Amino acid sequence: MKLINAIGDFDKSRSNQVTLEQKILWISELDEKINGEYLEPRGAEAFEGYCITTPGETPLRAPKGFGEIYTLYLNMKLDYMNGEIVRYNNSAAVFNRLYKEMGDAINRKTKVIKNTRIKAGDFYV
Repeated sequence: MKLINAIGDFDKSRSNQVTLEQKILWISELDEKINGEYLEPRGAEAFEGYCITTPGETPLRAPKGFGEIYTLYLNMKLDYMNGEIVRYNNSAAVFNRLYKEMGDAINRKTKVIKNTRIKAGDFYV
C-alpha cells in the first residue's frame, strides 16, 4: 500500500477534520513501530519516518494484505483525540487483533537475522 492510498482509505471510512500533516505523522508512527518490532530484526533498513514532503507514492511498511491496518490505526487515533473512549476501545481491539495477525504472518515468513534482546521480567536476555 502507498501513503496516499492509506490516507484516502481513512478519509473514505470516516469524516474527519484531521490535517494531512497529522495523518502522515500517525502513519509514520505506525510504520516506525512495524519496522522496529518486525522488519529491522529481519534485515530492513532503519526507518527515517514520513513528513508532509514525503511523496504520496511512497510504499508503506505493512506487508501486502495488511493495508487495512493503517485505516484502523488512524481511526483509533481519531477516536482517542476526540475523547470517544468507548469507540477508542473498540477501534483499539480491532487494530490490535490485525497487528498481531500481521506480526504472526511476518514471523512465519521471515527469519530473524539479527541478535535480538528478549525481555524477561525486568531483565533482557
